[in-house]
Formats: sequence, structure tokens, C-alpha cells
Amino acid sequence: MSSKKHRKRKHTAHSAQPAEAALATAGESAATGSAKTPHKVANAVDRVSARAGVPASVARRFFAYLIDWYVGALCSAVPISIVSAQITGDITNQYLVDFPVPWGYIAGAGALLFAAFYYIAVPLVIWPGQTPGKRLCGIQITLADGSPVDLPHLALRQIVGITVIEGVIANASGIWHQMLTIATGINFVHPLMYVGFAITLVSCAMILIRKDHRCLHDFIGGTKVCAAPKRD
Repeated sequence: MSSKKHRKRKHTAHSAQPAEAALATAGESAATGSAKTPHKVANAVDRVSARAGVPASVARRFFAYLIDWYVGALCSAVPISIVSAQITGDITNQYLVDFPVPWGYIAGAGALLFAAFYYIAVPLVIWPGQTPGKRLCGIQITLADGSPVDLPHLALRQIVGITVIEGVIANASGIWHQMLTIATGINFVHPLMYVGFAITLVSCAMILIRKDHRCLHDFIGGTKVCAAPKRD
């Protein structure tokens, strides 16, 4: 009897060793992978959040706007500076109304083309849904249902909503105001600027009040701005 009990204990101890080794191996694997886990989880959360259409924060939208306003203004100023240097010898003169016909139209058309490249071609072709400012701030434009933005909706948002109706949050607005003034001989620059300020204030209030942070040009274009998937 004692011999049988001794063999039984020996067998139990021997069989327990592989189980203990397996548990130790699993523990080591978990410890080894723990350093990578937060990064992977963060990436997964970012991707899921973006797909779910989590609205971009007001702060991110604001900083993206500041970047795009400045860089977009520099882009649209290039053709105006070139024309200004040719006819006045001064690249700092950006007021198209001072240019003789047809140079005001030529400079203005070139500036609007550069602005269209920045605000439409870049987020449509180069970085889907993202201007440089939005890319730096980790946000993107999508359709209201979360699908990728297309040309018709992007054009409605960027041209009709931002440039024409709101009128003061993009440098291109002032350009077409000046071109309209040249064409009609009536000063539209200041009246349209004041109207644009009033509409822009309403749009800013919508961003602050609404949970989805959609503003006027988002509704015009059928779009929203949400968190972008984290870049690998």
C-alpha cells in the first residue's frame, strides 16, 4: 500500500511540473508583450473612434483653422505677388483693386486657383479629408454619415460655405470680394466682410453649442469633422 501511495504522489508531482512550466511561460509572454500593449490598444481605440465618427474637439478644429488660414493665405498670395512685382515693383501690394485691368483679374484668378488647390485638391487627392492644418492636428473631413468626402460635398463646404457665405475665415473670400469690386465699380469689400463676420459668429456658436461640433459650412456641405485614424 505504501509503495502504491508513493508512486501516486510521484506521478502527481511529475504531472504538475508541465502545468507549472506552461503557466510560467504564459506569464513571461504576457510580461514581454505588456510594453507593446498600450501602443496597440491606443491605435485600436483611435481607429475605432474615427470609424465611429467621434467629433473633433473644438481646440483641434481651432488650431487646424489657424494653420490653414495662414498657410492658405501664403499660397493664394503667390500669384498676386508675382503680378504685383511685374506692374508695381512691390510684392507686398496685395490689393487687387489697385491693379490696372486686366491684371487685377489675372492675379485674382491665379490666387483663387492656388486656394482651390490647397482647400480642395489636397484633401481630395493627396490626404483624403485633410488639409495640412487638419492633418497636423489629427482630424479629417468626412461626409455626415462617416464615409469619405467627395468632390461635390467638399466643393459645397469649402467654396460655398466657407469662401462665399461665411466669407472671412479664408483669404480667398477677400480675393473674390475685390474682383467683384473691380467688375462692378462698387465697393463690396467692406460690406461683405461685415456680413461674413456676423455669419461666422453664428457658425462658431454652432461649434461650441452642438455636441457634434458641426457648424454652418458643415451643414452646407453635408460634412462633419472627426478624429482621424492614427498614422502608423
